[in-house]
Amino acid sequence: MPDQPKIEIPLDLPDVRVLGTRLTHDRELLIEVESTLTTTTCRRCGKTISTFYGYDRPFRLRHLPSFGLVVYIEIRPKRFRCPFCDDHPTTTQRLSWYEPKALHTKAYERYLLLQLINSTITDVCLKEDLTPDALEGIVDRWIESEVDWDRVPGFTVLGIDEIALKKGHGDFVAVITARLESGALYPLAVLPDRKKETVVAWLRRIPAALRRQIKTVCSDMWPGYVSGVR
Repeated sequence: MPDQPKIEIPLDLPDVRVLGTRLTHDRELLIEVESTLTTTTCRRCGKTISTFYGYDRPFRLRHLPSFGLVVYIEIRPKRFRCPFCDDHPTTTQRLSWYEPKALHTKAYERYLLLQLINSTITDVCLKEDLTPDALEGIVDRWIESEVDWDRVPGFTVLGIDEIALKKGHGDFVAVITARLESGALYPLAVLPDRKKETVVAWLRRIPAALRRQIKTVCSDMWPGYVSGVR
């Protein structure tokens, strides 16, 4: 087969290098990566450790789709041994772009939250070939989760929209997004309902310096959003 033209696209996965890629028999794109970090935090004493002790078992996480393909990231987490604790326990390194025992990368979860806006759990499950339990679990993890503001890219436009958990039942949660300078939407949080007091309480948790940078808020005309922002 003749060489095909190639491009590079960002993975949105910090602290990794790509080891290889391949298409599976199911036409899924598998990307094998490894961590570039050389330390972790001991699970027992909390100190930074750097004595490498091999690799844990590999696992796969579903990632952002690309060119119509389902994409999986495969990684073998590094293990490190603690020189400070008496019995020198080992700790498996965990990177910032996934949660323990997760099935998806955080980037893919953010993507799914954006797909849910003005849609429903059922509709997105059909499009993404997910189970309702898996998608509802993602929404639950994002509800009232703490925002690491130090990791949020700069923005001046805030969006407030909603997700209908069940079609026609009025069961809504509010999703807060930032529009980045690049034009991309970045989910910040999911609120358990769309009441004014819930919206106001969350907005007040935005650090003052960042809140002063916000020039525009986009939302529909739901009174809880409009009066809450005002």
